[in-house]
Amino acid sequence: MIFLLATLALASAADPLRNALQSPAGMAKLFNHFESEQGRVYDSNEAKLRFRLFRKNVQEVVETNEQDLGWTAGLNFFSDLTEDEKKQYLGFNSSMEHPVGAQLPPSDAPLAGPIDWRQKGGVTGVKNQGSCGSCWTFGAVGSIEGVHKKETGSLVTFAEQELLDCVYEGKRDGCQGGWMQDCFTLMQKTQRLAPSSAVSYRGRDGSCNYGGKANGLKAKVTGQYAVPASESGHMSGLTRGPIAVAFEVTSACQQYRSGVLKDNSCRGQANHAVTMVGFNSEKFMIKNSWGASWGSSGYVYMARNHDNCSLYKHSAIITLSGSGPDPKPTDAPKPDPTDGPNPTDGPNPTDGPDPECKDIAATRQCQIQKDWICKYQEKLCMKTCGKC
Repeated sequence: MIFLLATLALASAADPLRNALQSPAGMAKLFNHFESEQGRVYDSNEAKLRFRLFRKNVQEVVETNEQDLGWTAGLNFFSDLTEDEKKQYLGFNSSMEHPVGAQLPPSDAPLAGPIDWRQKGGVTGVKNQGSCGSCWTFGAVGSIEGVHKKETGSLVTFAEQELLDCVYEGKRDGCQGGWMQDCFTLMQKTQRLAPSSAVSYRGRDGSCNYGGKANGLKAKVTGQYAVPASESGHMSGLTRGPIAVAFEVTSACQQYRSGVLKDNSCRGQANHAVTMVGFNSEKFMIKNSWGASWGSSGYVYMARNHDNCSLYKHSAIITLSGSGPDPKPTDAPKPDPTDGPNPTDGPNPTDGPDPECKDIAATRQCQIQKDWICKYQEKLCMKTCGKC
């Protein structure tokens, strides 16, 4: 979500974040609003540190958006965190030894056009790993859910918590990072994974004690494939289902709000695991695990014909064989109000638009600050907010 000045009621094309940078009182008001929205409670000494971090992020967001890069930046829960705190929301450990599956063979399915597993019913709602470095479980489960749907016709919301508890049991804390491939290896051994309806996410590594828990799998886990480290390899791999991928998260990515990200600031190694769920002529569609209020309703869209911070280097996809019995009613995923808007939601097509309805503020400003404006100042951007 994005956080603006309460004085945004001015029908002005000026950037309210830039206005705040030029006004100490305005910046203080903006920070207070941010604290309230995020549920932050700081003592006076810590508040000074957080304010400096917040102001620095506001400056970076303004400078990024002024460059017209094809994507927009915004404020979010990262905006007052230290660099060490931000690292807690990652968790792909590229230095660990891990199993490598056989190279994915070319798919028999023709690449006739774009693929979006959300439209095929193979993607569950956006989830939130919190400040546990468990992204590797979320990246893996996104692939598991999609391939399971493709093979069985059943979309089950699986429990990352079982993998967090069990993959490195007795070896290391799963909140300190891991590999998606290790999830697939364990599942091939145990042939099980609980649905989230039976096991809720706790955001900490616990005991691996799942003998009495429901098993949501309706197909046999036969192994995994390593996806070729190329754009074309991933396009081909997506014909089989969503892919577990990893890339390097930069400050630019943390501030991502909308548009097609083309990040040129990468300097290190992959540090965050996610799920690739589709592509079109312009972008790859990436489901993240930072909640639906981050990015574009929980997603980041990454540019085609670009390295994308090692996005193609560590990818894998699980393989399943055969379908099982029809899922029990309790295995069916339940709608989650935090999952973000339904892509099919919208105005009634039979309702004609009001010719007098328009955006008072600049259209670009409405688009950049859409979430906050539509929540608190929708009269400024009636058209963008879908109120026409």
